[in-house]
Amino acid sequence: MADEMNTQEKILYFGRKEFLQKSFQNASLRNIASAAGMTTGAIYTYFKDKNALFEAIVAPVYEQVEKLFVELSASYYNAGGIVGEITTQNTTAELYRVYRLIYDNFDVFRLLVVGAEGSSKADFVHTIVDHEVTQTLAYLDRLKKAKGINAQINRTVLHLISESYINTLLEPVRHNMSYEEAIENLDFLAVFYTGGWKSIFYKLFDEKNI
Repeated sequence: MADEMNTQEKILYFGRKEFLQKSFQNASLRNIASAAGMTTGAIYTYFKDKNALFEAIVAPVYEQVEKLFVELSASYYNAGGIVGEITTQNTTAELYRVYRLIYDNFDVFRLLVVGAEGSSKADFVHTIVDHEVTQTLAYLDRLKKAKGINAQINRTVLHLISESYINTLLEPVRHNMSYEEAIENLDFLAVFYTGGWKSIFYKLFDEKNI
């Protein structure tokens, strides 16, 4: 396989293998060059440093993740903000989309979730959490305007809830689970998180149905 690659492709291929085996911090450009059958200087022709190589490997998936979460947020937080649109069925379908993306790119998710410390992508999980918090606050703002109620939620609490949610979704990556193991309890998670969020929103707006 490697024999059919050009120089840059070889660097990316063996770079991914090195990062997966040793993480960003412990990976060595010298090892990557040796595995690829070239000098370390050849790597610097294409990538200015180890971080630039790591970024090139994870960037396509990183962009897909950002795009997917924007799409998921839009599907929840539309129509002026209607809590009734948050259903277990919708949540389940969206969780399956998340896991399909993860398992189509599992190696890169492993790099981002457990192997990125020390790189410019070390904040991957926090970036997703911050996005979730921002979108939820925007959703609440639309609800407040629609209902004329100044409901407030503590941002720190919201961050904790969102961080718990995102980390739960990424646990299969951390534990190197198979796709079958990861989705085994997906329906339960959908019920849990859908019910939890709807309960919070109902309480905030003190209504049985909004």
